[in-house]
Amino acid sequence: MTSARGDSDGGVDGDRDDGGGPPQPKLWRPTGGQVALSLGALALAAGLIAVVLPKAAGTNWTEAVDVLGRLRPLDVLLITGLWAAGLWLYTFVYTGSMPGISHSKALALNLTGSLVSNLLPFGGAAGVANTYALTFSWGFSGVATSLMVLVSGLANLVMRLLLVLVGLVALQLTSTNLSAAGGRITGGTVLATAAVTVVVIGMLFSSRFAAAVGSLGDGVLRGFLRLFRRPQRSLSFRESAVDMQRRAMPLLRRGWPAVAFGMIAYYATETIFFGIALHALGAEISWLEIVAAFALSRVLTSATVTPSGVGISEVGTAAALVLFGTPPAVAAAGVLILGFYTYLVEIPAGFAGWIWVASMRRWRVRASPPGDEAPSGGVTAGN
Repeated sequence: MTSARGDSDGGVDGDRDDGGGPPQPKLWRPTGGQVALSLGALALAAGLIAVVLPKAAGTNWTEAVDVLGRLRPLDVLLITGLWAAGLWLYTFVYTGSMPGISHSKALALNLTGSLVSNLLPFGGAAGVANTYALTFSWGFSGVATSLMVLVSGLANLVMRLLLVLVGLVALQLTSTNLSAAGGRITGGTVLATAAVTVVVIGMLFSSRFAAAVGSLGDGVLRGFLRLFRRPQRSLSFRESAVDMQRRAMPLLRRGWPAVAFGMIAYYATETIFFGIALHALGAEISWLEIVAAFALSRVLTSATVTPSGVGISEVGTAAALVLFGTPPAVAAAGVLILGFYTYLVEIPAGFAGWIWVASMRRWRVRASPPGDEAPSGGVTAGN
């Protein structure tokens, strides 16, 4: 099967039906090495959850399973509804960063991309490849897809930084007893994270600031290369930063309200269903503490040793909940519910997404003849 790729003229090149029909969406097929790597990483994640999680929380699985029985059917229904709503709300990130894409197609991108990312360590690259394959089959140009990947990636970076900031501020406002040293470390981390967030946002909205930060990066790189007597590189952070700002800014001017809304609404729904689950299980902690624990869990998902940081996130979040006064068994059960909805259930949902995409033939467009340019927007027919 020929790999879908973006040509320099922005055309579409993918699998086609006989007779030059629409390009076929390509089902992601892992290589043997990827399968082995995925199985090894998933085994590590399973070990962390099965062995390290109960020890970190100070409980055992018998107690945690008993606590899970406290969930009522109404609680499950509410949590599931919030999870589904969050998936739909995240589609605004795609519609805001890729003019012309429908919410239905954006949902399909989210579901199928999450499947790939959740099965592989360092799965982000495979998820991006999945995005290109689908958007090409729907008639989007390589340039439009690249800009969407850039803008949504930058938005995710800013959101992760803001989550750290929000979580640390929430921790400072809670009644949790931190040592003097811990309080100073937390306060210093808040300031450092705020500074990094301001720098990233400044680079997005000012080409001069982006150039200045890039030039500083070039200077630091040259200094390290001289220090370690390595040959100078032709890589220019300044040029890359300015090019990033130039490409992203036009889209952000038009689409930032939708992107910001999608990001905030998505994480808000997850925070709410996490809090509902904890309270239903018997946790007597404040919403500030829930926000702090949730923010930590999302930051820990960036640990790429396991797919989506699974195992690592649960262990760290359970330890934080116990620090806030949550009973150990409740903490372990709570992070299992969060992990189920933010990781495990996304795998069958991703397979369902692929079946949905494969069945929606009206989403596909006839590939452009050689030399023609594919549309920079999306095909609006077939939402």
